[in-house]
Amino acid sequence: MKRIILAVTMLLISCCTVAAEDTPTKNDAKALVKQAVTYYKEHGKDKFFNEVRNPTGKFHFQEGTKKGLYIFVYDEKGVVLAHGVRLELTGRNRWNDKDPDGKYWIRDWTDLVHKSGSGWITYKEYNPADKNKIMDKSSFVELVDGMVIGCGIYGK
Repeated sequence: MKRIILAVTMLLISCCTVAAEDTPTKNDAKALVKQAVTYYKEHGKDKFFNEVRNPTGKFHFQEGTKKGLYIFVYDEKGVVLAHGVRLELTGRNRWNDKDPDGKYWIRDWTDLVHKSGSGWITYKEYNPADKNKIMDKSSFVELVDGMVIGCGIYGK
């Protein structure tokens, strides 16, 4: 009986560990932004935007331990320059968009990067990995050459 309990316990621990490994963390999101900034600086804006928009690109809807992570790029006035999942947003000005709580999150992250260069912001947004359900999202954003480059993780 003790062996069965031990085996079930070990199975539950391994299942929970695998699930936790598949959930991206704030560190994963921040690391992807840093990778994107480096890529942009090495390859230029056009190649960077193409890589962000490419359905098989390194900044488009990651799988495995990076499941659900993607890069988004806005200008300082709220215009979407590139988006790793919602390609239809390219060129759209979202400056006046509010989350369901009435928060102007584009304005907030623009203020943040102007003050600090980079940082975290929390708001509500559609999660394309979960049937576009509105969820809490924490995004790391960084200001680079007039662009806000970011990546976020979704909560419950």
